[in-house]
Amino acid sequence: GPPSFMAARKAVPHFKVMVDAGHGGDDHGAKGPRGLLEKKAALDLAKALGNRLETLGFEVGYTRSDDTFIPLWDRPKLANESGADLFISLHLNSARARAAKGSEVYFLALGRADEEADAVAALENASAAGAAAKVFDPVESILEDLAQKAYLLDSEALAVSVQTQLNRMGGIKERGVKQAPFIVLRGAAMPAVLIETAFISNTREEAKLKDPAFQKKVAEAIATGIRRFFANGHLPAKRRAVEVAAIP
Repeated sequence: GPPSFMAARKAVPHFKVMVDAGHGGDDHGAKGPRGLLEKKAALDLAKALGNRLETLGFEVGYTRSDDTFIPLWDRPKLANESGADLFISLHLNSARARAAKGSEVYFLALGRADEEADAVAALENASAAGAAAKVFDPVESILEDLAQKAYLLDSEALAVSVQTQLNRMGGIKERGVKQAPFIVLRGAAMPAVLIETAFISNTREEAKLKDPAFQKKVAEAIATGIRRFFANGHLPAKRRAVEVAAIP
């Protein structure tokens, strides 16, 4: 007879989320007043998020699972090659004003963003300017932008969904969704966001970032944002056909 509904559901591939821990290796990222490195805090958060997503039934991939340097432009490529449905890049913010706190969720700006957002992107893009910088190919650059351009509306919706949950989580005051020209988001052929999870430059937030309970809370908020994004009917294009075919 026809397969049961449950059997048909099982045939539907799980959504796969590529979790990208910012920085790594010689690229330490920002440094907190008490010495916490962004690369370490980002990896802790990435693992907490991955664990939470797996518990919820998502498939998870990592651009790095240890202290390795991976060039920025290779990260979305890894997501593309792994057939990921979402790309989530985790970073920590830094500001001269020590009081600055909270989360900001970004999606890609293809042009220039506002000054403050540009400054954040310039900081995160800095590691691409070193000796490992790739030769700029204008054609490849256009193709990279087009890859993400197709998903910008979904990327914005994902950013809003995650930001809403981070704001709700409490302890993190609303800073809002922004657009900025992050190299790491270019070329991702899927909805992609970059989360500046907290301010490593703020002594209190730096201390929280070392606390596994806080890491879990953040992971819970981001994972809930991702779930809500899918619950609101955002289905990755390549999965839509499979979903429809699986409904008896």
